[in-house]
Amino acid sequence: GKSATVRSLSLEGFVSEWNSTAGVDIKELRTSENKYWEEPWCYRDFTTQFAARLVFTPNGVTRKSQLPSSQNNNHQVSAAETVRVDYQTVPSKNSFGVLKGPDIMRESSTELFFDAKRSIDSLTLSLWDFGGQEVFYSMHHLFLTKSGVYVVVFDMRELSEPSTRTEAKTYLLFWLRSIKLHAPNVSVLLVGTFLADIIEEKYNLQDIDKILRELTKLSFAEIVIPANFEHEDLIFFPIDNKEKMGIASLCDAIEQCARVDNSTSREVSVRWMTFLDSILGQKENQKAYLTFSDEVKSLGTNLGIPSISEQEEALTLFHERGFLIHMTSTEILKNIVVINPQWLIDSLSKVIRDGSIHIDIQEFKTVGLEEDARSTFETALASRDFLEYVWKGEQVEFFIDLMKRTMLLSEWGRDSYLIPSLLRDTYVIPETGIPGHRCVYDFSSGFLPNGVFQRLLCLCVELSSRNGNGNTDLKLYENFTSIELEKGSTVHLLE
Repeated sequence: GKSATVRSLSLEGFVSEWNSTAGVDIKELRTSENKYWEEPWCYRDFTTQFAARLVFTPNGVTRKSQLPSSQNNNHQVSAAETVRVDYQTVPSKNSFGVLKGPDIMRESSTELFFDAKRSIDSLTLSLWDFGGQEVFYSMHHLFLTKSGVYVVVFDMRELSEPSTRTEAKTYLLFWLRSIKLHAPNVSVLLVGTFLADIIEEKYNLQDIDKILRELTKLSFAEIVIPANFEHEDLIFFPIDNKEKMGIASLCDAIEQCARVDNSTSREVSVRWMTFLDSILGQKENQKAYLTFSDEVKSLGTNLGIPSISEQEEALTLFHERGFLIHMTSTEILKNIVVINPQWLIDSLSKVIRDGSIHIDIQEFKTVGLEEDARSTFETALASRDFLEYVWKGEQVEFFIDLMKRTMLLSEWGRDSYLIPSLLRDTYVIPETGIPGHRCVYDFSSGFLPNGVFQRLLCLCVELSSRNGNGNTDLKLYENFTSIELEKGSTVHLLE
């Protein structure tokens, strides 16, 4: 129901058989007057859109253009209809810099003004559809941001049936706690799917509501209560993607939450806006990333931002707002500015994925890497050759460094790497117990985020290797490991 809900929000048709999401799928949509969302019908850079919108704002440019009456998106623009727009009515100062240099000008077509007038109060939303399989949980912490609107989708049938209710509640609690950990102040919407089935089977929405209220009563004050909605006495949005029931109201609620988020109305200088445009404009050249040391610095300098510190400050803002991804913990990471986040996510998901669902073993057999692939997804040990192949030899050092710094991977001998989130065997504690000193961290009354144990395992493997200990005696399981950190000192980790 999760991916189907994203398709419903974007007015795409319902597909009963849809492949499960591998990693994260990203879709850009724009709000519209009809309460549904649509994909932007053409690419417009932010600076040009801003200039065009000023024409339609009371304090903006007073010069008007003669626009044809037709607002058909397929209108063909002739050379004679091209107009020149210059604007000066922008904030002279704000917290992100001072506007300097000559007036910014754009050659714009009347089509741009049609678009600007139609979308003067619209929002552009980036929808991130997170994969539901547990193997992907370990990398979700990289992309759960402190701002935004979170939509938690669940199957109402599973919450209604006693046989599946416990598992459904566990799933809901996992996501609610994860969101609270990474983004404690965001708006959260609970969305229940398969409304038509619930009505047909005569399940009671109030019973589902009671379960949700009990589940969230202590810790989740940011849950958005439906308003002006058919079921406004509920704390969740019941919808049906196949029958398109409740979708318009859900769109409206998400949009209203986005509009009250203070970060959406944050002011930036036009100079920074053009800097962002020049960076994202490289997508048209089929680029997924730029190098900071060469390409991004050059773009900034050409736009009158020669200061490296100001460029970095701008990139930090663009990263926080989700326009691009720029990590700075190492020089290797700092030098890559990802302008297509889907490229980064897809690349990580080629390694961190469910081997029983998302892997074609025949592909690896054809290129002589069958054993490498089986080793990766059966024992969690990936060879350098395997990583080179799945990443097509592109920015391999960047991905390895990224996974190391985020504790998704650690070195394992020469030219091989351990990826703990792929470990599958479960360790059963022997009846005699494990000898030695014991320290227990009890999270039963709190929340242990998924992936913490795996990241701790990465740290221990790295420490063991650093101290010159071999990996031959290590015992590795999904929930247990035994590692000699230094000579005569062994640590056992059990989740």
